[in-house]
Amino acid sequence: MLGTIYTGLSGLNAYSRGLEVISNNVANLNTPGFKVSLPVFREIMYQQLRTPSGNGAGLRPGGAGVALNSSAMSFRAGDLRNTGNALDVAIDGRGFFVLDDQDGNRVYTRAGQLTFDRDGVLVDSVTGARVVVSTDALAQTSFDLDSVRVFDPRATSEVTLTGSLARASGSVNSHELPNVTLFDAAGTSLTVRVKLTRNGDDPLRWAVEILKTDNTQIGQGEITFSQNGTPAENANSITVTATAEGGQPFDVRFNFGAPGSFAGVTAPAANNISTLQVLRQNGLAMGSLRTTEFTDNGQLKLTYSNGETRTVATLVLARFDSPEQLQVLGRGLFAATERTQPVMGAALTTGLGRVVGGQLELSNVELTEQFTDLIIMQRGYQACSQVNSVANELILQLLQMDRQG
Repeated sequence: MLGTIYTGLSGLNAYSRGLEVISNNVANLNTPGFKVSLPVFREIMYQQLRTPSGNGAGLRPGGAGVALNSSAMSFRAGDLRNTGNALDVAIDGRGFFVLDDQDGNRVYTRAGQLTFDRDGVLVDSVTGARVVVSTDALAQTSFDLDSVRVFDPRATSEVTLTGSLARASGSVNSHELPNVTLFDAAGTSLTVRVKLTRNGDDPLRWAVEILKTDNTQIGQGEITFSQNGTPAENANSITVTATAEGGQPFDVRFNFGAPGSFAGVTAPAANNISTLQVLRQNGLAMGSLRTTEFTDNGQLKLTYSNGETRTVATLVLARFDSPEQLQVLGRGLFAATERTQPVMGAALTTGLGRVVGGQLELSNVELTEQFTDLIIMQRGYQACSQVNSVANELILQLLQMDRQG
């Protein structure tokens, strides 16, 4: 009878722990990146018994109840949800994000709730652990946003023009291109206009003036075209010295196209309409950080107010061959077991999957499965409790019979 009570008690303990596992799964139903635990039971098949004959003790098969052996982790992918936050990231594949916690330990997670802390460092918003990235300078490191919050200005040194000028007789002999913006080394802008006037004696020669908005002349020169209308050798550009208000002087070359090329400014023989525009220029104002986003290969892309973009870091991902190589730490974090070396790399390489920006991986808990397991656990617990109740009643009856006898 006592053995029956111990058997029932083992079942009560095992199913009670199973209920705790299910409760934890349900409680984390809405936790991003959470992985469901699966209770694994084992039957206790042997117990120490004295053999029927002889004075020695030995082992023989006998039912001794059940125990919760472990909780296996299911790493099947959860659904992805669009959050609208550019720093939220998910992994479509087998990879894990790599973090360094506040104690310097290397940990892993599937929950990509990333943010920049008050020091500008990319961290996990839940735990504060630093996100491991790779940069041009270092293979694996944390990332500090403060170093790239501003895009440095760049002085304009060349403006390349394109279009056509009127060469036919009787056409308008001058043309202006307004609102050409130049920048000095400090990013201060200067707006100028380009005025071209055709030579009255030679329609292939054009005088060029660079003027400020108040008509102050910055510089002048002359360009010449070949008979086919393309810029002539050594007469296809002019260089002027410009000064923005309160700034330092800087030289700017106005390029009207390569000699013999139709890609720049041309003057065709029969053309009677002038059109001119800026093809490109290399000056930039100072840019402040506007947006951040992650690409499919995990690159952090920054966009600035001056229209420039730059890629500053790439998320490092890790892949494990089996779930047994991971140890659950809580709060969506995992640690590698002893002597485990995960495969490390960037997204879209070595089976690590792709990074999906602006989305989070939800928990992989299936509520219907958990409710089904809950019913099974409850029924098992009730059965073990009933076994103990019956055994207790039998023991009481035996005691009463012993007293009456």
